[in-house]
Amino acid sequence: MALRKKWGFLLIFLVAVFILTACGGSTEGKILGIWKAVADGETGQYIEISEERLINRSESITAEYILTETQSDTFMIEIINPEDGVPIPFFEGYFENKDTIKLVQMMGEPIENAKFIRIDNIEEDKAREEAEEEKRAAKEAERDKEQEEQKKQEGVVKADEKTKEISDAELENFNTESDYIMELVEEGKLGEAKERLNLLAAPIKSREYSSSIRAMDDMIEKAKYEREQERKSPSYSNLKDKYAHKARIIDENIEQKHKGDVPVGAYGDYFDAWDGLLNEVWGVLSETMDKDNFELLKQKQIKWVQEKDAHHEKIRDQFDAKDVLTNTTRERTYFLIENFL
Repeated sequence: MALRKKWGFLLIFLVAVFILTACGGSTEGKILGIWKAVADGETGQYIEISEERLINRSESITAEYILTETQSDTFMIEIINPEDGVPIPFFEGYFENKDTIKLVQMMGEPIENAKFIRIDNIEEDKAREEAEEEKRAAKEAERDKEQEEQKKQEGVVKADEKTKEISDAELENFNTESDYIMELVEEGKLGEAKERLNLLAAPIKSREYSSSIRAMDDMIEKAKYEREQERKSPSYSNLKDKYAHKARIIDENIEQKHKGDVPVGAYGDYFDAWDGLLNEVWGVLSETMDKDNFELLKQKQIKWVQEKDAHHEKIRDQFDAKDVLTNTTRERTYFLIENFL
């Protein structure tokens, strides 16, 4: 009887050990799979991690990587630069659960409200998100319609509203500002155009000029819609168009966030974006240019990097030093796109 009890306890112990081992698993094993990046509720890019390589499925870029577990119970992935074999920080995070990685750093910079979520199929995930977005848009349209009807019922829009005349000086200012807003729309500075239109519209009561304001507002919203559609389904005739579009997206993101008025010191926040695109363009050039021409360009690129770093070292204590570094990188990126792709 005592022997039977001992065997029973041993069996229970072995089962418990097996369950704990299965539920645990190494980071190397748990990290394998397809993941989508989500930041502040917005889906970013899709990556696939195999035992030896990390693949950016959104950009069709692949690279070897190094996985390192830190002393703070997080793990870090570094991508091996194919140019020189130097590791580049990609992200640091920890598992919230087996299907969610909470990010604490991205490209060497702290990040909040960002994570990787495991998925089974990229196309199915995209289709699901598009369906949810359509539902949200339909609900917002219905809500806007209800609010408009409510305003009409409350008499916000009155048929007998009297026209308020504006002075010649006000008319001249209206026309000047309208022309400038149209220029902003043509330049793609939609955030700044919207802000200036709101300021222009605030004191206007005249039906005639209210109609002009509505027409400009419709134009801005149409441009926003077309830009968003282009982002979702861009079409490129060549590599130059593709990477020029990527560069414009960065510029547009900056313009939208700061509504056209980027304060000193804020532009430097986008250095990683421009530096990443520059490296991406350089990788394409290394694969598409003939060997001799690429070697000549490589020597010029090395000289440019040395001059950029030397200048940054001189002004690194200035408040706008990172702004200058970022703008220099931006200009070089556009230069390579326009002249060599």
